[in-house]
Amino acid sequence: MTKLYDLYCSICVTAIAPLANLAARIYIGLEFFRSGLLKLDDFEETIENFVDVYPVPFLAAEPAAYMATAGELILPVLLFLGLFTRIGAAGLFVMAIVIELWVFPGTPQHYYWMLILGMIMGYGGGKLSVDNLLLNRKD
Repeated sequence: MTKLYDLYCSICVTAIAPLANLAARIYIGLEFFRSGLLKLDDFEETIENFVDVYPVPFLAAEPAAYMATAGELILPVLLFLGLFTRIGAAGLFVMAIVIELWVFPGTPQHYYWMLILGMIMGYGGGKLSVDNLLLNRKD
């Protein structure tokens, strides 16, 4: 029975975990990337939204709009590639906290995002990442 369980664990570690990590990186990256594309589509409206709809208390509207848009377009690409994965996930984690606290409070989806991003920060990009290739790991 232990050999069967060991085989199951081996399959989970070598096949399922890397695919699940990649799927999580792609899922959460797409959530933010799509939002960044929407902001970029009509940037004047984005700036107006940062003034009227969802002002961030500690930043002026225009710099906040630029920072949010840049973060939503650049950091997901890091997740997609698995390049500086933990840094990209940490940046998006901070964005999710800001969104939850000041933009759309009380939305359960943000907690799911933070959970996924926290796991990515903890485990990194996994086997299917550029980080893994560059660091020559045997994870």
